[in-house]
Amino acid sequence: MRIGLIDVDGHNFPNLPLMKLSAWHKRQGDTVEWYEPLFHSMGEPFDKAYMSKVFGFTPDYPYYVNAVEVSKGGSGYCISLENGKELYRKENDSQLPYEVEHIYPDYSLYPELTKDTAYGFMSRGCPRGCNFCHVEAKEGRKAYKVADL
Repeated sequence: MRIGLIDVDGHNFPNLPLMKLSAWHKRQGDTVEWYEPLFHSMGEPFDKAYMSKVFGFTPDYPYYVNAVEVSKGGSGYCISLENGKELYRKENDSQLPYEVEHIYPDYSLYPELTKDTAYGFMSRGCPRGCNFCHVEAKEGRKAYKVADL
């Protein structure tokens, strides 16, 4: 399969879900590449394109995506800002499959940003419950260990 990746927030920091999806697809023998609208809008479509965004304030991807299937995910698609507070919409959230969530990420996607650096979650959730943040609604109001060290 031919897989296209779209980092909706931009390439200023690593997008961990895209790194995991890339690793999983490459392990399946698929071809994975960044989707570039100028080069990929015409011609043979991708079998699947993944769009991911972290932030709710990031506008959605404005270009046509030439793919048989397009999958959108990330906190940016399941939170909205209302009266200065992030509201989590569970019905808009999509979780990575277990085997993708627990794979070693493909650091080659962001070579300059990941040199001598590792990204991941030591814990999930947050005990604070700040009124501007969606983490409590999404992952719980307590921190819990997720890393297997």
